Amino acid sequence: MYMQTTTKHELEVDTTRGGMLLVNFDITFLALPCSLLSLDSMDVSGEHELDVAHDVYKRRIDRQGEHTGPVISQKVARRHDQAGVDQIRGELGEGCNVYGTLSAQKVSGNFHFSLHAQDFMLLTQLFPDRRGVNTSHVINHLSFGTDYPGLKHPLDGEIKVLDEGTGTFEYFIKIVPTIYHDLKGGRLHTNQYSVTDHFRKSLDGFPAVYFIYDISPIRVIAREERVAFAHYFTQLCAIIGGM
Repeated sequence: MYMQTTTKHELEVDTTRGGMLLVNFDITFLALPCSLLSLDSMDVSGEHELDVAHDVYKRRIDRQGEHTGPVISQKVARRHDQAGVDQIRGELGEGCNVYGTLSAQKVSGNFHFSLHAQDFMLLTQLFPDRRGVNTSHVINHLSFGTDYPGLKHPLDGEIKVLDEGTGTFEYFIKIVPTIYHDLKGGRLHTNQYSVTDHFRKSLDGFPAVYFIYDISPIRVIAREERVAFAHYFTQLCAIIGGM
């Protein structure tokens, strides 16, 4: 018992500026094909990128929920003629597992999974009724930085399923910079987060799944400490005294 470790937390103002934010994600879309789904990002500094492909991987999921085909790790040229439309139409009803990492400036911003990188005329042919765009999804994993023992990720395992209609899911995330000190003197700069979510029904435009994040001005100092023998002995005496 007295050999166990615990983690103590302190708060302080984060005076650092700049730096990069590493986003680790693994999300399964239950009814959107990989050929249409894209990852887009933007932030308050003016950075805006459509269809991010670097360190982003996709796996097609067939109508039985099984992975099919090779991992897609780069942008694929799409044909917009009738043959190309027919090919994509044949993929409707499939899902897509998207995973990887996104590197962004450490400022407020958002990243989202959408159809926004596609040609609008193509989308209107495929989805004459916006209700056909099903944004149901499972967040297998979402984190911001490197893990340390005991770090929790609130959105891991989150499931959002639409039985009917369509709309946009929005996750509002407060990222808290964190410095973790381990028993060996190591120091890890990472992040933890809290989140709220909102669903917005809409037939204007094409729906998406947004992760909108803000950086907290307060950071956490987490220190791994060993539970002292005196603490264990005190607990033992309390137990004996209560018998």
